[in-house]
Amino acid sequence: MGTEFLPEYILTNYEVHEWKHACAILRSDFPNEWNDLLELLLNFRLNKSWIKEPGGRKSQVSAHIDSFLYAKQWVEKEVE
Repeated sequence: MGTEFLPEYILTNYEVHEWKHACAILRSDFPNEWNDLLELLLNFRLNKSWIKEPGGRKSQVSAHIDSFLYAKQWVEKEVE
């Protein structure tokens, strides 16, 4: 499976789907990224105001996630 590597909080508060052993691969081969994603999911809280405000270029949800990942030195990549 692989989802057994996820904290109970994530399993309880998110809809989790495992695909081709993604959890095991991330945890084993990319431990820094795995830990970053766990930290993001464990600390994320969806504010009602974020979804009530009218649209724009980028939602506050996306901006929050981006700022977290950019602070961890993640960069966007395009895969073709």
